[in-house]
Amino acid sequence: MRLCVFICLLFTGLAAAQEYPSRQVTIVASTGAGSASDMIGRILAPRLQQRFGRPVIVENRTGASGNIGVASVVKSPPDGHTLLIAPSTITITPWLVKDLGWDPSRDLDAVARVAVVSMALTVHSAVPAQDAREFIALAKQRPGALNYGTPGAGTPQHLGMELFKQATGTSLTHVPYKNLPGAVTDVLGARVDGGFFAVQSVLAHAKAGKLRLLATTGERRTPWTPDVPTLQEQGVSGADVESWIGLFAPQGTPAAIVNRLHQEVSVLLSSPDVAETLFQGGVQVGLASPAELRELVRSELERYKRIVAAAGLRAD
Repeated sequence: MRLCVFICLLFTGLAAAQEYPSRQVTIVASTGAGSASDMIGRILAPRLQQRFGRPVIVENRTGASGNIGVASVVKSPPDGHTLLIAPSTITITPWLVKDLGWDPSRDLDAVARVAVVSMALTVHSAVPAQDAREFIALAKQRPGALNYGTPGAGTPQHLGMELFKQATGTSLTHVPYKNLPGAVTDVLGARVDGGFFAVQSVLAHAKAGKLRLLATTGERRTPWTPDVPTLQEQGVSGADVESWIGLFAPQGTPAAIVNRLHQEVSVLLSSPDVAETLFQGGVQVGLASPAELRELVRSELERYKRIVAAAGLRAD
């Protein structure tokens, strides 16, 4: 009997995948226009439309730190016609918002991690530190005197610096802003000493000599900053934070449809023109399978739970 049920489910899933998509596919971006998630969604959408023969659109559903967009996808029918493209902050939000109503490991089916965004430990050019080692030494000489800007409490930039403080035994003062441009502007104006920022958001200023990149996150140097050593190269371990972008479907979406989506996205990301377009936009292709993304979400939920607690942040 169980074998019969399994066979029926298998053929039902295969049939669904063969018929999919039967109408327009909407990719919900939980972040605003111009964000990395939005940009990637708009690169993939027209190419998926060509392959599917059905309309594929990107719809920005922003607000409440991305929660509105995620919640709308969680509540959508699990048929693959409504998808979510979102940054790694979905593994931070559950620890900062009370009664969130969704859990990324429970309510979303992972389709693919599509890209990674490396960050750089960045300071104003007047800060007397040429690399991470010198910055750590300076911070230890002047506990609490150096400050850093972020787009807000609980953002990857904030928690990345909290990890840095824990890993290096330094004391730095947090200056939260309402958005990324505000934080970068005040570092440029030397009103704030530095911070962790996406490489592409500060690269032009570094080339102009206004900012200095002391180190980058990740296992390897970024292709944009081959002369800037990683934190690990400079002896700082346990402080790496890389933002990533993932594609998700509502929980319960047939496995055959999830696999079809993953295969289609994999083909597109392996295309040189897509990879180059992403590169010019400041992100690198970072393809991961549904199983790998599920494990990444699980592990980062656990990691950020610890970081948020250590930083003394509380859910509002």
